[in-house]
Amino acid sequence: AMAGGGSPYCYVTTAQRPTRVLHSAVGSFTGPKDVNLVLGKCTRVEIHVLTENSVQPLLDVPIYGRIASLELFRPPGLRQDLLFICTERYKVCVLAYNAETGKLETRWSGDVAENVGRDADYGQKGRVDPRCRMMGLHIYDGLLKVVPINGRGELQEAFNIRIDELVIKDLAFLHGCERPTLAVLYEDTREATHVKTYEVNLAEKELEPGPWQHQLLNGCHLLEPVPEPLGGCLAMGEGGEVL
Repeated sequence: AMAGGGSPYCYVTTAQRPTRVLHSAVGSFTGPKDVNLVLGKCTRVEIHVLTENSVQPLLDVPIYGRIASLELFRPPGLRQDLLFICTERYKVCVLAYNAETGKLETRWSGDVAENVGRDADYGQKGRVDPRCRMMGLHIYDGLLKVVPINGRGELQEAFNIRIDELVIKDLAFLHGCERPTLAVLYEDTREATHVKTYEVNLAEKELEPGPWQHQLLNGCHLLEPVPEPLGGCLAMGEGGEVL
């Protein structure tokens, strides 16, 4: 089109909403007794409710940015889950569902970008400790960004911890650990795949050796923590292993 003065201009709009599911989580987000399926589709979040016979859509909400991480978590004292989102441009937020208005509310938001740093090869990873003591973000090579969570479920000032592994494929916090314990799935300089655990010392702001480490099949690329009483995690890919 042409403006009145003869200068060209463009109008850009999305012809179709995203359809590919890149992230998912299951929990009680809309109510204490609800079972919700939360889907992340590029720049949108869909909230679904599980009923006796089907899964019913409830909300379809735009997010200002492409979703890189999506997690449900429940701080102590809350009756339903909160939703943590991190975008590819390092913007983070914590959302809650207001049953009275039927809308989402922002509990916390911020920016976790650094002035220097090389983007992680396998993309951003954001995970929440099962006991809600901290969030862990891997967005730059060699750095783990820690966001402590206090006893009231409030996010505290973030800080960085150096991590030796550079090519990190995935992260997972383990259940049933006295201190936040992080499993790191990584690739070494010989392109062999390993998983290694660290305990996060929040007081000293450092990583300490965890309870175990293993070498895995090279096809493994995803970690999934297993709740108590079993504990541990699943390493999944071309060949899956239980750790």
